[in-house]
Amino acid sequence: MTDFQRSEHLLTALVYLGLPLAVTLALAFATKRMTYEKLLVRVLGSCETMANASVVCTDKTGTLTQNVMSVVAGSVGIHAKFVRKLEDNQARTNAHEEHSEDSPKLTGTRKHPDDFSIDQTDLNKAMSPQLQDLFNASIAINSTAFEDADPETGEVVFVGSKTETALLKFAKELGWADYKKTRDAATVLQMIPFSSERKAMGVVVKLMTGGARLYVKGASEILSKKCTRHVVVSKDAGDHGGHDEDVETAEIDDLASDNISRTIIFYANQTLRTIALCYRDFESWPPRGVETSTEDEVCRCSK
Repeated sequence: MTDFQRSEHLLTALVYLGLPLAVTLALAFATKRMTYEKLLVRVLGSCETMANASVVCTDKTGTLTQNVMSVVAGSVGIHAKFVRKLEDNQARTNAHEEHSEDSPKLTGTRKHPDDFSIDQTDLNKAMSPQLQDLFNASIAINSTAFEDADPETGEVVFVGSKTETALLKFAKELGWADYKKTRDAATVLQMIPFSSERKAMGVVVKLMTGGARLYVKGASEILSKKCTRHVVVSKDAGDHGGHDEDVETAEIDDLASDNISRTIIFYANQTLRTIALCYRDFESWPPRGVETSTEDEVCRCSK
């Protein structure tokens, strides 16, 4: 091999070795430049694609455009289907859902006749005072979000997880008790941080009447399958009962289970993030015969 051939091969090797490094550096530089445009790129190879994109389609409208989430629809118990601005968003409720075409004899009849739609601002009319307190406590206590002044506008806003801030804002709009007073008044026995394995987070509080109550918040399709009862809601429940009375519940039978599953799928098909809020009372904490793990749980029990 001549000296010219050797140098040619050496030059080719250097080019082959240097090209990947040059591309990586260029993409890393592009990624940093894109962060200035508030565009997050997790895969370096996507920089070239994103830099040439003129339209971005996503099913997380609100999270991507404003980085803000809000409660727009939901179900209290299994019958009360509430919607923000119901008059303009009738398609966001399945309260009047009829039997499917699989049952031609029942076509034209409602499968869940006790379901009803209600505007989100009128939700207190369908919830008894004690249920409002329970709902508010499950939102305020089982949360780490808080209120603070926005450094840019000076406006007081909720800061924290977008899901938690949306729920706190929802409770505030309904005029429920202040989240901070509710949170400070609770005696927390144990906090259970969110886990991707169980898809939920929880908190255990001491009840004034004795015993303990566990509040859980997480993926609705998982938590709903672990529930055996649901809260009872009627159109005029807000006009009856007191804050000290017990919340009325009913057993989740096959029809109720079908209602829950259909509602979750109905919301998911609208690209809404479905969250379930559940609770359970115990005579003592930890329950008898149950050992709690301290690896991923925070205990605030006083000795």
